[in-house]
Parts: sequence; structure tokens; C-alpha cells
Amino acid sequence: MKRVVALFLVVALMGSSLSGCANIQDDGTRTKTEGTMVGAGVGAALGAGIGALIGGRQGAAIGAGVGLLAGSAVGYAAGSHVASQKSKFASEEAWLEACIQQARETNSKLKAHNAGLKGQVAALDRQTKQLQTAYKANKADRQQLMAEQSAIEGKVKENAQMIALAEAEIAAQQKVLADAKANNKTQESAQLEAVIADLQRQKAQLEATNKQLASMSARISV
Repeated sequence: MKRVVALFLVVALMGSSLSGCANIQDDGTRTKTEGTMVGAGVGAALGAGIGALIGGRQGAAIGAGVGLLAGSAVGYAAGSHVASQKSKFASEEAWLEACIQQARETNSKLKAHNAGLKGQVAALDRQTKQLQTAYKANKADRQQLMAEQSAIEGKVKENAQMIALAEAEIAAQQKVLADAKANNKTQESAQLEAVIADLQRQKAQLEATNKQLASMSARISV
């Protein structure tokens, strides 16, 4: 119940703050501020959900705080995204090309992160199984389990930040795609659809990995 109330307050605060953003006259400042506030709200909700999976109410509180900070950073980046800077480009085509390039760069970053995680997650899986067996046989103590759980939680938080990055990029590029379609930019629309699909695949993999990590954490929870 406390978690639900906390999340409600976060959402309420985000709504109130976004209303205040409307009074900011400078478009660039307003865009960055709105991005930060939305990112903070999404990050807090995401962090709370992950924290609850790992450690119940206390985990939810910790996760919400981490998610709030991560989401704010990602939200600010989204507010500074090239997608929101169309007026700075000489032509529609130049702007679309810049957006596509940024999406590809983000996708490459997500792919590299996912690739690096594979070996780390496999090693953590083996370690948690061994620790679980050793603990049941009184060959490992609670402190060892907690240290391993802390390592897993670190990976979950790192992954949550990448999920927030993926979500922000997808949201920005979907708006760009709508603009491209509205202006009959067929070639650019096709490229955007392809890169958005790639981003969604990377995001799905990140989410699957976090579920796997949460399961490992639960395995050695004491």
C-alpha cells in the first residue's frame, strides 16, 4: 500500500511540475525541463517495480530513488534530443538523417550493453546456484548471500537505466516517424521504422535480463 501511495505522489508531482513548465517562455529550457520531469516519473515507477521484485517494500523504496535519478538524467537527455531541434536544420531531410543517426548510435550502445551482459549473467546464475546449495549445506553464510545479492542488484539498476534510455529513444523516434510520414518522406520513414524495431528488440532483451536477474536475487534471498 505504501508503494502505491508513493507512486501516486510521484505521478501527481510530475503532473503539477509539467503544468508549471508551460509558463517557461524559452522553448529549449521548457523542452529540457519537461523531459527531465517525465523521465523522473517513469524512472521512479520503473525503479520501484524492480526494487519490489528484489526486496519487497524496502527494495521498492530504494529502487524508486535510484529510478528517479536515472530517469531524470535520461529525461533531460531526451529533452535535448535532436528530434526536438528541427528548427536548427536547413531542411527536413537533414533533420531526419540526424535523427536516424542518433537512433542508430543509441541502438549500437544498447546492443553492446546486451552483448556484454550475457557472460556476466551466466556467471551470476552459476554463482547463485552454488551459493544456494552451499547455504543449505551450512557451507556458506548469510553475509555471502547478501554480497551476491548486492552484486545482482547493481546489474539490475544498471540495466534499468539502459531500459529508460531505450524507452526515451523509442518515444522520440516515434514522433519523428509520425512527422516523416505526414510529410511523405517514404525512404526516411522506412529507415526509422527499421531502427525503432531494432530499439524495441534491444529493450525487450534488457527487460528479459532484468526478470532473470530478479529471479536470481530471489533465489538467494534470506
